[in-house]
Amino acid sequence: MTQTNADIFNNIVFNLPKKRDENSVDIFLENTYNDYLNEIKKFGGDLQIQLKTLIPFIENQITLIKESLTSYLQGSPSIAFDILSRALNLLEINDYLPIQKMDLDTFNPTFYRLRISDSKTLDIGQLFHIPFEIREKVSTQRYSIPGFPCLYLGDSIFVCWEELGRPDLNTFYASRFDLSQSKLKFLFFDTFPNEVKKKCFPKKNHEGKLFNLLLPYLCYWPLLAACSLMVKKPNEVFKPEYIIPQLLLQWVVSVQKVDGVVYKSNRIKESKHAMGTFRNVVIPVKTNEPNGICPQLKKKIKLTNPISYQLLIISGNKASPIPVRNNDLHRVMFVEIIEGEKSVYSDTIFGQLESKLGSLPAKYI
Repeated sequence: MTQTNADIFNNIVFNLPKKRDENSVDIFLENTYNDYLNEIKKFGGDLQIQLKTLIPFIENQITLIKESLTSYLQGSPSIAFDILSRALNLLEINDYLPIQKMDLDTFNPTFYRLRISDSKTLDIGQLFHIPFEIREKVSTQRYSIPGFPCLYLGDSIFVCWEELGRPDLNTFYASRFDLSQSKLKFLFFDTFPNEVKKKCFPKKNHEGKLFNLLLPYLCYWPLLAACSLMVKKPNEVFKPEYIIPQLLLQWVVSVQKVDGVVYKSNRIKESKHAMGTFRNVVIPVKTNEPNGICPQLKKKIKLTNPISYQLLIISGNKASPIPVRNNDLHRVMFVEIIEGEKSVYSDTIFGQLESKLGSLPAKYI
């Protein structure tokens, strides 16, 4: 039986994030890329005709990513950065990278940040990025440069909670961040195959449509895959799965063509009981200061005063429920907090906190 393009794109080869097997990260990626090239060469019809001219470009991207990773593992991070920069510059020059501004017309500009603290209260500035004078606290993360402050946000408090390893609810404060007037430009690395499939391979068109969206995606998929590896050994100091995304963040800081990266959380398990975008944002600082926070970012980004769940309960000021809209693609609808159970997000503690934060004014620091 002949496979349709939709059948081919439904192959697990395209699935993200990737969970590494027992192989080293470089061998795992090489095997992943070999499978990827084999699959995309199976596409037929108009898609095959248009993709044929891009295959050499995709193969070059794969070569550069592999060479970058090898250089890093051989102890040459500067060479690794130069090589990956070539790959990124080629994607950017050819307009294949999904770079857009964060605004009300195209994306939900509301994000959140949590901070664990045993203090009775926190002021608004304490929910921004780690201050320059304590940059020693900036550890290695998926998108991070150790010692280099960045502002990390999630598109729901639930995502932030998961990213922090599910801390005690009595230990954190939350603020809402408003990016609607920031005019910041982001690399949107948050598009995964299921979303592409819905748009480009609808039930009535198995051969595919919207090639202006699909073809660029297939070109940057190798880089997206390398940035979407689940950590195999989370308790180890060095995490090879972070090499490529950390180099990508260096490119963001170096070329200054984008202000940050929007990416999917790898900490939330795919489940039929969870429905949401589950996105994170990383925004590197713009300047290097002796202390305080980045003067440029604080002029662009608004946030609310922080609140805790304890304060919300004690105040007796109950938040109104978050309206649930099936067509709202930028809200969390359901989450799986207890394994095997679906929870309506607006009924959870996180939903209640978001509703209350939604009633508080966001302001510049």
